[in-house]
Amino acid sequence: MFEVIRSWFVKILVKVVPFVFRRIYSHEKLVGLINITISSENGGIVINCSELPNAVAWIEITNLSPVKLKLVGVEAILYWPGRVAEFKKMSRMEISPHSKKSFCIESSLNELQVAHVRKNQNKRDNLRLYVELSFESSIRDIEKQEEIQTTNIRLLNCKGVD
Repeated sequence: MFEVIRSWFVKILVKVVPFVFRRIYSHEKLVGLINITISSENGGIVINCSELPNAVAWIEITNLSPVKLKLVGVEAILYWPGRVAEFKKMSRMEISPHSKKSFCIESSLNELQVAHVRKNQNKRDNLRLYVELSFESSIRDIEKQEEIQTTNIRLLNCKGVD
């Protein structure tokens, strides 16, 4: 008898809890509990102007919400002062409640972008990374957009102007 009641209670609880959380945590409230920064541990944004030029950005996500999030897509654009690089990443990464996760996104650069970086390498005060993240959770799907201004950039092999 106890097993029947327990299994019934678990079935009801699984259906009721997301409904209750959906009522308590609106889309705006959940978006406010997700923080995005440029990671300082891994070099932040690294631009390499060598023979195979590329840009790498390390992103850190802090999940302050009470639900587990699944990151399913990332799009980012690096502006310096014009559009320098576009990043796209489609992968799944789980972020537990009240935890942080870091990951990198990469993009190759063409000759015009490298020339732009070399020309503007002393103007680091205008560096911005616009990030769009897509999450899935047990409550609802979440889209988060944020523009991050930073001076945390490292340039490799970018000396001189072409």
